[in-house]
Amino acid sequence: MDAALDLVAEHGYSRASVGAIERAAGMAPRSGALYQHFQGKDDLLRSAVERDLAAIDELGGVIAMLPLGDLRSELTLLARWNLSSLERRSRLARLVRRESAHLPPDLLDQLYARLVAQPYEQIVDWLRDRYAAAGIEPPDLHTLAFILIEPMSSYRGMREMFGRTLDDIDDERFVAGWVDVALAVAQQDGLALERRGSPAAPASPDVSS
Repeated sequence: MDAALDLVAEHGYSRASVGAIERAAGMAPRSGALYQHFQGKDDLLRSAVERDLAAIDELGGVIAMLPLGDLRSELTLLARWNLSSLERRSRLARLVRRESAHLPPDLLDQLYARLVAQPYEQIVDWLRDRYAAAGIEPPDLHTLAFILIEPMSSYRGMREMFGRTLDDIDDERFVAGWVDVALAVAQQDGLALERRGSPAAPASPDVSS
């Protein structure tokens, strides 16, 4: 599965032959070894995609840990989770960027639903609950979530492409700056930084592992 995803992400679906996948996986090329486990290359790719998707379907568990007591801690937790998740999703993201025009429509729909729509809807639901608890009419939450989250992809992508970022910003600096921007938006909309009656949470919950 790892060999198939790596080869398709690097060379494309058509050039990632069964023999090349078998060779990359340490099997004798064109020996038929792959067919002892999968019906063919398409079945292998779908199984590999589903395995990687299942490994990153965890945002619901992170949100279930909330509220932590104050908005800064909650945003820090979400930011660290998302940066870690982006790293785990990088191979699938490369595959989609390269092969989106050639993937079967149902597989592309599955990738969009699990990599984009599902996590975004969970973030939107969390934002909606935050505004509702404060008794504030929410803005366009889907647009707000998109504007807040997509810079994380750009940051991760720059690190992947160049091995560095402007002024060598690391994850800690990025998370701290991102949280400050998100808090500025929250304060502008009138959201309290702390929940009344809620215990204070650690300032920097660590979910990097």
